[in-house]
Amino acid sequence: MSDERRGPPGPEAGEPQVKVVDRRRFRSDGAPVENEEGGSEETLGAQAAEVPADPRAAQLAAQEARIDELTRAYAALVEDNKAFRQRLERERARLVEAERINVVQGLLEAADDLERALAAASAGEAQGDAFKSLAEGVRLSLVSLHKRISELGAQKIPVQGQPFDPHIAEAIDVIPVADAAQDGLVLHEIRAGYRIGDRVLRPARVRVGRLAQA
Repeated sequence: MSDERRGPPGPEAGEPQVKVVDRRRFRSDGAPVENEEGGSEETLGAQAAEVPADPRAAQLAAQEARIDELTRAYAALVEDNKAFRQRLERERARLVEAERINVVQGLLEAADDLERALAAASAGEAQGDAFKSLAEGVRLSLVSLHKRISELGAQKIPVQGQPFDPHIAEAIDVIPVADAAQDGLVLHEIRAGYRIGDRVLRPARVRVGRLAQA
């Protein structure tokens, strides 16, 4: 038999054969046939790739963002409340301090009146036991009043024999002195000065020595 009658040459012995499997169906014009859902297998594969793997992840992320937002809002509210309490405490302390100062100043005026009355009684002549008993009662009341003033935190400003300081004392008179060591010193205290802490409630009224010119 001649070579022309032989069929198409087969694969060479020993060469592997490749089998192509295509599961797509095609129409007569060559276009792929759509599946039952109305789209080709390639289109459905692309749509499936766009769907999130786990839709609960987005919900969880949204919940975490909301929790974080609420946490920050609560922290800001706590800070505002803390600042409000601090302002309220400072205002209350200021009002208490102002009221205490008003009470002390009122007591100091009453003490001044009692001191003047006691000084007048001491300067006069003895007028019997009844008068002496009255003067002793005034003195005891004055002692009690000064004790109350001290309990409220007011302290007497020491100025006697100290250099004159206009911040804590008010000079109402000067006394000529021959000794240079007494120049500028407080020689007499007419009315005591008081302070609470660093705040001067009232300055002392004093007489200050001044060196006499030769």
